[in-house]
Amino acid sequence: MSYAVVRMAKMKSHDLKGMQFHNQRERESKTNPDIDEERSHENYDLANEENIDYNERVNEIIESQKTSTRKTRKDAVLVNELLITSDREFFDGLDPDEQKRFFEESYSLLSERYGKQNIAYAVVHNDEKTPHMHMGVVPMRDGRLQGKNVFNRQELLWLQDNFPKHMKEQGFELERGEKGSTREHLETRDFKKKMLEKEIDSLEENLAVKKSELSALTEKVPDEIKVPAKRQMKRVEVPTGEKSIFGREKMKTERQPTKNVILSEDNYKKLTSAAEDGQRLKGHVNNLLSTDFAQENKRLRNKNKKLEVTNKSLTSENAELKMDNNRLRSKISSLTNELENVYQTTKDFLKERTNGLQAFKEVLGSWVGRIKEKLPKSEIGRLHERSEAKEKTFDMNRVKELNKEAKKEKSVQKKKDMDLEL
Repeated sequence: MSYAVVRMAKMKSHDLKGMQFHNQRERESKTNPDIDEERSHENYDLANEENIDYNERVNEIIESQKTSTRKTRKDAVLVNELLITSDREFFDGLDPDEQKRFFEESYSLLSERYGKQNIAYAVVHNDEKTPHMHMGVVPMRDGRLQGKNVFNRQELLWLQDNFPKHMKEQGFELERGEKGSTREHLETRDFKKKMLEKEIDSLEENLAVKKSELSALTEKVPDEIKVPAKRQMKRVEVPTGEKSIFGREKMKTERQPTKNVILSEDNYKKLTSAAEDGQRLKGHVNNLLSTDFAQENKRLRNKNKKLEVTNKSLTSENAELKMDNNRLRSKISSLTNELENVYQTTKDFLKERTNGLQAFKEVLGSWVGRIKEKLPKSEIGRLHERSEAKEKTFDMNRVKELNKEAKKEKSVQKKKDMDLEL
């Protein structure tokens, strides 16, 4: 049986452009090798007929409902993206129409629960290894964004319990994932890793655009500017080192350069234009270094490091859980053997102290019945049922053997009677 998978990721303003690029296949992905571009035409959006600008669409949803005049915080969660899917085996068992119906039923259930007016997009990807749907929910409630209230722990549990139940009622063979299983943690980690890869992909695309702009601006600024210039000269009096008959220092006039240069008007304009271009280039570089892209790059690096630490922690936790699982299996096996011994010992004890088979069965049945009243799924009850079934099978086989022996004896006796008559 396949499991229903519903995963949720929080999307802020800077995440939306990357998700738009990924979901609508607007850029060639450098981080997701699973995408088969030849099948990208099979993708579709259940909420929009054409490609949209995610930031504009989300802003429209917020502005059309919000009751406050306050601006939305820059770090606010604007979209809770739900990833709806199952395993490859499940989708292999569906024809194209049923597969589409699976996503349509998912969209119908979730858009009804969170409000169709709050669904920004519902993109189905058929060009990756396993079909899945990215559904963007803007968490609007009572005229304001309430991501923490809309998608709290209780709501996530509701999704885990009710989504597979609803889909099963629609004819899809799906089960709920195991509660507290390591599979759930690992799938969440992998999903977060993919989300981070998409963010990095978007960042790379935006940085590539900025690099192109910077390169174009750099080409406008010449590497070297040559303009003819002359030193400005002026006449100054300097001592000759000789003295007059009156004892005064003799002076002479010389032409000496000043700290100024003389340029033609055209050459002056060239230098001014080059200086302005250089200043613009400097400002552009400073803007790039101080923009969200640079800050986002730092943030994603830190986030990646945290995910690596989380990955190591989950791997270690998984190993510990496996060890605990093995210990529990061993303990359960030991307890099962112990219960079997208790049941058999009790059965032998009652058999020795009751008169007749029927009385023994009644006493044993009464003892097992009392246990089942307190513990309906008791192992003792299961052992008793299995023992009863085994005894019935044994009794039937014994009856068959006795019948065979009786027929055989009858046949032998009949032969003896015939021999005597002769």
